[in-house]
Amino acid sequence: MPSNEPLCGFPGANTRRGAPAVALDADFNVRWTAWVARGQAHEELVRRKLVVLAGLLAMGTAIVYDLAH
Repeated sequence: MPSNEPLCGFPGANTRRGAPAVALDADFNVRWTAWVARGQAHEELVRRKLVVLAGLLAMGTAIVYDLAH
């Protein structure tokens, strides 16, 4: 797939266009660790619910199949 980027530079192309660097506050790592921990706890809860739901669905399917035959 061809690129749309020009091969030659534009005047002033070496100016920085990204977001300015932001100094991290002192407790960023503490908040980030707490954020990750909450995400992991939520993921475990969702997985547990899905396992229970899959088990109930399998049992319900087996019961319906048994009653139909």
